[in-house]
Amino acid sequence: MTHATAQKFALTPIALTLIAVYSAPNFAQTTESETVDPIERLVVVGSTPISATEVVKDPRAPQQPLPAQDGADYLKSISGFSMARKGGTSGEAVFRGAGGSRLTVTSEQQMLLGGCSSRMDPPTAYINPTTFDQIRVIKGPQSVLYGPSHATVLFERNTDSLGNTSSSAYLSYTAAQFGRQELNADLLSGSADGYLRFTGNYSESDDYKTGAGNLVNSAYQRWSGQLTAAYTPSQNEQWLVSIGASDGEAAYADRAMDGVEFARQNAALSYRRQEINAHISEISAQIYFGYIDHLMDNYSLRTFTPTMMMANPAASNPDRYTRGFRLQADLTPSEMVALRVGADGQNNDHRDRRSMNQLMMPYELMPRTQDASFSQFGVFAEADYRLDSSRTVFSGLRLDQWRAKDWRETVGMMSMASPNPTANLSRSETLTSAFVRFEQEFNQHLIYAGLGSAERFPDYWELVGNSRRSMTSASAFLTASERLNQLDLGWRYQEGGFKSNLSMFANRTNDYILIQQSTMGEIVRNIDTQAWGFEADLVYQLSPAWRFDSSLAYVHGTNRSDDRALAQQPPLEFKLAGQYQWQDWTFSGLWRVVARQDRIAPEQGTIVGFDSDETPGFSTFALNLHYQLDQQWQLSMGIDNLFDRDYSEHLNHQGGMIPGYPQLTQIPEPGRTWWVKLDYQL
Repeated sequence: MTHATAQKFALTPIALTLIAVYSAPNFAQTTESETVDPIERLVVVGSTPISATEVVKDPRAPQQPLPAQDGADYLKSISGFSMARKGGTSGEAVFRGAGGSRLTVTSEQQMLLGGCSSRMDPPTAYINPTTFDQIRVIKGPQSVLYGPSHATVLFERNTDSLGNTSSSAYLSYTAAQFGRQELNADLLSGSADGYLRFTGNYSESDDYKTGAGNLVNSAYQRWSGQLTAAYTPSQNEQWLVSIGASDGEAAYADRAMDGVEFARQNAALSYRRQEINAHISEISAQIYFGYIDHLMDNYSLRTFTPTMMMANPAASNPDRYTRGFRLQADLTPSEMVALRVGADGQNNDHRDRRSMNQLMMPYELMPRTQDASFSQFGVFAEADYRLDSSRTVFSGLRLDQWRAKDWRETVGMMSMASPNPTANLSRSETLTSAFVRFEQEFNQHLIYAGLGSAERFPDYWELVGNSRRSMTSASAFLTASERLNQLDLGWRYQEGGFKSNLSMFANRTNDYILIQQSTMGEIVRNIDTQAWGFEADLVYQLSPAWRFDSSLAYVHGTNRSDDRALAQQPPLEFKLAGQYQWQDWTFSGLWRVVARQDRIAPEQGTIVGFDSDETPGFSTFALNLHYQLDQQWQLSMGIDNLFDRDYSEHLNHQGGMIPGYPQLTQIPEPGRTWWVKLDYQL
């Protein structure tokens, strides 16, 4: 890598300076009678269930193992989640074998889509979780509030306290092996009239080494910032304005180009009012826009070497402009019924410009050409009906109107281009999603059973991206929508220091959108599939000092149309964590065991990736400790992959041919990695 040293940022003195400045007593303007809650001591290795089908994760608690700065790496510590690695950052999140647009990912309830037609920038690539207060995951099609999906991931900032009269500061600095440094800041100053809040992040890393000592093209540098202003004319009313920006660069080990620019701009205006009357508990409204300008090339972050496909320096510069809105009313028609109704919508336009000879025809001089546009408008209603003190029925219905237009005159690259059979063609569909779930509480038990159905419109990457084609046409633009029908069953139990949580599912998908590699390129097909699996979590507080956490996750998918395994399914995974707490010290260890995966479908997959070979099982071990210096300061440190194992995850990408780096069949995980994290909270 040439950029890691040229753009090195001296984080250590800056981090210490910022922490020193904002730890001054006059910043928070608290009185002597006010108390400060201490930072959570526990090193996080999983998530916490908050309802039958929802879990929540604190992104600011020290994570084990240490994640990258993007959202997908944080999610993989939650049972059922996996990540497909591409380099040091910007991995793809996968839940129960479902990734891409089968996962709804929102940032403060705003839809987020990347720009790269090859998925160099999935939505989670633009999200740094440490700048959010919590990550909330809804498992399965058991909600219709945020769209049809296999799961919903919500990155949320806390705006519940409308009359926030206090100020606060959160700062953290992380240093790790392979030149990893990260600085996070969250500064809030509030009064009875509102507040100002700034969240920001800077992170960087050099190339990492595998357990075998091989260097992986994986260096990155990212930054982000957001400013939020809230006005509270009364204790029950709030106006919120936010503006944000981010950018960065990242090297990739799985392709012929690197990401040179990940520029994002976003803004939102929202309104909330609570306790309107006896039957309307809250109304909320939001409008937002987002713009992503992404640049990738084969010469800025790597040594250019001519190839048969790219004989000259080349660059691609796609962008995406998104506008959206959301309206919701929370109603209480009676003491036994809670109702949430609303509407949402979004429009997004995707363009691109590229040069296959940057020296002679710079991409900057090329006009941007629109290739696709999408629009969605939806209405939804969810109801909670409490039958009695221990039994509740949850249900929901959603209707979505989708429209898309193919603006491409040709398909294929340069000399391989041919007329587009769906040029200037528009399509529209009305899709439905619904669910019903019954929950029963008795003693310390909770059991539930739910049926959900989610109908999903194909996304940009399935219809247009990478010039994919169908079985009968050079364009995949007419690929059918897919329908998921799923049964969810679960059991939760808590008594004393013992907590258990079991989530099971079985589903069938009609017209599942499969992507298949062939000599003619990537072909998009509709098939029928079925899958089943579970996540089991167990927590046992043996004593005030000793605690044990364990989890087991499995998914089994079948391609019913081809009578073979469904591609891109993660193997059986087991985690066991132990923790000992003594005074202000906490010592923890994490053992992770992943089974062999031999149920594969070579050359088949999704927009996330393709199956290639069977993968062996592996196990890793991590250690950490942290010390609570006082109520504001916390020091954590650890070692991941303690025994320096050389291994790769099953969900993976094939390594690219990159000058100066060894040729990789799959992208291995980092070898032994030490890290240190310092947190300050006021």
